[in-house]
Amino acid sequence: MNELLLKTIDNLPPLPDTVIKLQQYIDSAGSDVSIQGVVDIISKDPLLTVDLLKLANSPFYGLSREVSTLNQVVSLLGVGNVKNVAIANSLRSGFKVNVSPYGLDTSEFLASCSREVDFISTWFENERKMAQVLVPCAMLLRLGIILFANTLIQSGKDKDFLSALKENDFKDIATVETEFIGVDHLSFLGFLFDHWNFDELLIQSVAYITMPHAASDEIKKNAYALAITNRIFAPYQGGNPYNVQEALALIKEAGEQNVKLDKERFLEILPPEAKENLYKEVEE
Repeated sequence: MNELLLKTIDNLPPLPDTVIKLQQYIDSAGSDVSIQGVVDIISKDPLLTVDLLKLANSPFYGLSREVSTLNQVVSLLGVGNVKNVAIANSLRSGFKVNVSPYGLDTSEFLASCSREVDFISTWFENERKMAQVLVPCAMLLRLGIILFANTLIQSGKDKDFLSALKENDFKDIATVETEFIGVDHLSFLGFLFDHWNFDELLIQSVAYITMPHAASDEIKKNAYALAITNRIFAPYQGGNPYNVQEALALIKEAGEQNVKLDKERFLEILPPEAKENLYKEVEE
């Protein structure tokens, strides 16, 4: 195994105790899992409680009424979704973020990550169950970049990595990541989701981001949605004429496989810079 990839894996932090207890309870209870059992575990963690209430009342889920108690959160989102969001939120807030090895401004990078979640939740606001699956995936879509950047800095490879990105004019991040780490950040995401015991539906959804056509019928729509969102918000090139056309091509390809995606809504909510590039010619 690539030395830097091995180091990245070795440095993965454990999940918080509350999330581990929640996973253990849900796994052991099986069909006997109860809302109150989930609430009893989460309520012992004030920070997680506040975060879940904030998320439940955010535009991500578009709930029709204000949620003020954990019982309401679990009842409305479901036990599985609460578990997935709790994991995603704990991970997203638990890392020190410094993406300088990628030549990216950290604050702008984090803002773009938030816009990805906003975009996908707005796109599927009328498909609530799907949105609830996609939101935690989108929350962590760039987690691999954060982890790779940390490993590169710790290993003193950050400047060499940035130089390699500059040499290919930042046009092929996956190739440079694979050269240095042994895998690209999107492909690594499936491993991370499995490592932290997300639901299998989420694991498979992120595992096929780079090849949604090959996904099973059950998760094909999720994979296409994430692949398209990645095109629009990809680091450096997100929303450029080429990626906008690639996103539209993926919507068309999905339709040819009987996966219906709302193209009109997609075009309506495109970021301004992507809309400007809709009809520009793609550079060869």
